[in-house]
Amino acid sequence: MILSLNEIESMGWKAARGAGLAWGLAEEMAQAARWLADHGFDWAEPLVAALADAEQREGRLPPPFLSDDGAWDAALGEAEVSPILCGPLMTDIASDLGSSRPLVFRSVAYPVLMLPFAAGAAAAFGFGLALKIDQEDFWFDGAGAAGTSRLAGVLRAGKIVLSMPDQPAAREVPTFAAGAPRRAIAPDLLARLEAWVHRTYVPASAQSRLAGAGAGLTDND
Repeated sequence: MILSLNEIESMGWKAARGAGLAWGLAEEMAQAARWLADHGFDWAEPLVAALADAEQREGRLPPPFLSDDGAWDAALGEAEVSPILCGPLMTDIASDLGSSRPLVFRSVAYPVLMLPFAAGAAAAFGFGLALKIDQEDFWFDGAGAAGTSRLAGVLRAGKIVLSMPDQPAAREVPTFAAGAPRRAIAPDLLARLEAWVHRTYVPASAQSRLAGAGAGLTDND
């Protein structure tokens, strides 16, 4: 099935709410899904995987913690940290970056979901950023994004390093421009998202109709 970018964002937000995320985090995930789709990345599989993890924890995801060496690690007893929390955190603290002090997140689940947040930080703060996911490199500035691959498939977990690099103008890398969207979604992934979306609907009842839902108790149309 092919969805519009608006449909991807709307469905992503409702699905995130249905999976148990707070309003703000749901909005962040919806915008991230739209950015990935608009730049030709797989958006549905990593979004569904991240929301499934959140649903298992009823939306209460364990936050990362800052270790003694300055890297962000998963909480004690956790193998990885969710991009649902790491993405907004990275955007918030990116302005504190120095040329010799990168931000490091040691083990982030479904790390492709971090790309939109790096792009947003570069646009918001007006300086170039480099994001490394394991061995894959990506660069962002106000004009766009470039990288060494499109991260085929969903990487379960990866090390994230965000830094202020030399400009990558001389590098032979593909440019990920908006306007070449990847909007298709497999039927099984669509069904998972729709199941979460349906949780946000108010069940039909006499009480909901009296409160103004639908046509009320009588429908003369």
